[in-house]
Amino acid sequence: MAPHDSNNGVLAPASDNQTPTDLLSDILRFVQLKGERVFTTECADGFHILFRPSSACLHVVQEGEIDIYLEDELPLRLSQGDVFVLLRPIRYALACPSKSWRQANHELGVDGSGVGVDVLRDGIGPVRARTLSATFQFENGCGLQPTMSLLPNYIHVEKNTDQSAVLIRDVAQFLVYEKEAQEPGAALMISRVIDILVIRSIRSWSKSQGGKQGWIGALADARVSRALSAVHRNPSRPWSVGDLASIAGMSRSRFAEVFLAAVGEPPLRYVHGWRLAVASDLLRKSNLRIGDIARHVGYDSEAAFSRAFKTLYGLSPSHARSSGTN
Repeated sequence: MAPHDSNNGVLAPASDNQTPTDLLSDILRFVQLKGERVFTTECADGFHILFRPSSACLHVVQEGEIDIYLEDELPLRLSQGDVFVLLRPIRYALACPSKSWRQANHELGVDGSGVGVDVLRDGIGPVRARTLSATFQFENGCGLQPTMSLLPNYIHVEKNTDQSAVLIRDVAQFLVYEKEAQEPGAALMISRVIDILVIRSIRSWSKSQGGKQGWIGALADARVSRALSAVHRNPSRPWSVGDLASIAGMSRSRFAEVFLAAVGEPPLRYVHGWRLAVASDLLRKSNLRIGDIARHVGYDSEAAFSRAFKTLYGLSPSHARSSGTN
């Protein structure tokens, strides 16, 4: 690709005095996390609630103990103060400890608008466990599928792990207030608080992922994070490994080595994938012509862009736009 960006100069080497790069915010801003609906569960003896895969969900255990069953995995025991965040819409169950997850009393569907009730109750007798729960989604997750695939299916933040569970539990109380008060702007406030809860949980998990590859690995290396954030801010620039190494404050060969070890792929391959992710998002959300999108993400010709897009996503940009599957 020939240079066409107006800013072709190499940035000065990074120093320890630079503002730290927030790569996690970069990623989550792109995938557009959106909180949906708040509900509570009141679980009596023998409770068992099966959720069909549709929305992502979080549960903050306010009282008692709950087992969470996910297919093909051992049950996960949650106690008061624990936080469970399901990052992908998969089939799972909340159950009374020691019960089989297949012994469901009923099935509760969670659709795009969230659970259809404010209080979900199951079982017989007095309440044994209670959760504050919420649904959410990543609106642009498919546009950055390779990146999102590095996140786990779920995150379990135990109450005694660090301060994260305490902070999440405290922030979650705002959901209770906003849900009950129903003041003007409550829907927006609820969505934002859910965002905070999910982001805090992902941050807590990412800190524990020493040696993890992809952007999760890059979080642990400020030099690589600076380079990635530069690519995210300006995908159309004709990036070279030398450009990115200069931003990272490293030699070209050393940067390529460190980047590959942290991210799991060479620098320019990451640049290529990010450009096409941005293009995918523009195809879905904008009315820009395909040629304009191609130039916006660094391609001089629409034909070259279309070939690259089809290689990665399996369909042409025009087909992706018309089918809404990009």
